[in-house]
Amino acid sequence: FGRRMLLLSLLNLAVSPGSRRLANRRCFCAAAAAAVIATPPQAVAASPTTAAIYDAEASAYDAAYADSLVSRAVGFDSLRRSVATRAHGDVLELGVGTGLNLPFYEPASVRTLTGIDASSGMLELARRRAGDLPLGPRVTLRIADAAALPFPDSSFDAVVDTFGLCVFEAPGAVLSEVRRVLRPGGEVVLLEHDDGPVSRALAFTRGTSAVAATCAYDQDVAALVTAAGLRLSESEPVAGGFLRRVVAGRALER
Repeated sequence: FGRRMLLLSLLNLAVSPGSRRLANRRCFCAAAAAAVIATPPQAVAASPTTAAIYDAEASAYDAAYADSLVSRAVGFDSLRRSVATRAHGDVLELGVGTGLNLPFYEPASVRTLTGIDASSGMLELARRRAGDLPLGPRVTLRIADAAALPFPDSSFDAVVDTFGLCVFEAPGAVLSEVRRVLRPGGEVVLLEHDDGPVSRALAFTRGTSAVAATCAYDQDVAALVTAAGLRLSESEPVAGGFLRRVVAGRALER
């Protein structure tokens, strides 16, 4: 009951009419509600693996992160589109999940799209989604560890990730692998939870569901990217500072 009341209060603040001075407040509240709404609380066995958590929540994931009022208010589809449309050539998407980004890739720009995830349940839904898209025949989906990518060096023209760095247990290792498989001149395009006042204020929402508990909201995304040997070309806060959109490439060889 308390969680529902909190969500309703945040939603009311997020969508209530007001002057331009209230824009930041509304964006913060929408982001907070988006975090709270993640998935219904559930009893979870001790120390479940991330894959097991997402397998269990796969059927509810889209309703929470794509179809909800809050997701639309925050503009998740627009943010996903802004990332996917940057990709070209041979593309790798980390943490592809149920394939929520798949409809936003440009078929004219993408030669092949490889999506990886740790959850077979999420990937099954992604396969269904890919089958309905023009890009579908060029999409390959597979189980893989993002920190030990099963691809040769310089395999991809673009690497995409949305909301994955906060879940990966070793985000630095993941980004180092991204740098390895990225071709010279290629781009890494990220949309991630980022460190800042909004993320710190929302830390409590990690206790609202098993899925939310897997995500560290307060990582310094730009610092992680540069520490992995990638060169930032774009970095901007979005969704009131709750998220950060980053574009990066391979730094010059040392």
